[in-house]
Amino acid sequence: MWKKLFAQTRKLWGFSLGAGLLGALVLGVRYALRPIGETRLLETLSPAIFATRVFYSSRGQLVYHESGQGEPLIFLHGFYVGASSYEWSKVYPFFAATNHVLAIDQLGFGESERADRPLAASDYVQALVEMIRMKCDNRRATIIASGLGAGFAATLASQHPELVQRLFLLAPTGLIEFGRQRLPLRYRILVRLPFVNRMFYRRYLATKIQIRAWLSSTGFANREKISSEIVDVLTNCAQQFGAERGVFSWLSRRLNLDLEKRLSEIQQPVTLLWGEKTIYPPLEWAYRLQPLIKQCNLVVLENVGLLAALEAPEQVREILSRELDPTIRIYKAE
Repeated sequence: MWKKLFAQTRKLWGFSLGAGLLGALVLGVRYALRPIGETRLLETLSPAIFATRVFYSSRGQLVYHESGQGEPLIFLHGFYVGASSYEWSKVYPFFAATNHVLAIDQLGFGESERADRPLAASDYVQALVEMIRMKCDNRRATIIASGLGAGFAATLASQHPELVQRLFLLAPTGLIEFGRQRLPLRYRILVRLPFVNRMFYRRYLATKIQIRAWLSSTGFANREKISSEIVDVLTNCAQQFGAERGVFSWLSRRLNLDLEKRLSEIQQPVTLLWGEKTIYPPLEWAYRLQPLIKQCNLVVLENVGLLAALEAPEQVREILSRELDPTIRIYKAE
């Protein structure tokens, strides 16, 4: 009798424990996947003198900040968690006095549309092509871009030379440099796992702690220049509803492009900008890429990392002003 009662009790406890673990798992998944919430983007995302507008491209809605008159000057940010046109916000207002300035949030980032569908590099380029045709009044634009955004700018210039006057490329990448895939395969696998990918993004990548850690290890050379504003803006952008979609497209390698091929096809003048202490892509690559470009000069930014426009905006503004001076000759790469 006692054995039978013990067996029934053990069976009941086993069932209760299993049900409890299952319930805990369900609650954990629901917690991990619950919406972060549509937090209001900080006012520091765009300078007050700029109007924030929307362009409806065939690939999605692009939000951009616009001011000034004159020759069109377009700023494109790189791709990372929390990326947006804020990357150039300490630089581009300086040029509104002399140029028609457009600072664009790329699809899936900042305030632009975060469409729930796969995007390829060609989609980003096409959206930019349509916007330049609509906004630049048949004038060829000068594009200032960083990271993968610079890779898209190089692709656009090579495919549509009628739209681009000149390029300034800050540490450009296509994620396939010198015949090698640069993003680890584990990221491609991870972002394709349902539930797990969103949990990884929301509870790790998009947290303020992790974003500050990334800025310290990769974004900046001098940690003391990482302000609370920069951390708050990147975190705020990263935690917008659907913000993981653009990051997943990037990490899944859908946005990869052959940067060397595109650079070799460019006919327009190009200025390569590179932070002296950039970890990835390293300064060494600048010296390997420069000879591929028909008209190119290289400017090394002293004591700065990947996000040079946020870390040393005064230095970047000074260099851009000097390089945009039409009286300065650009020498052909040897």
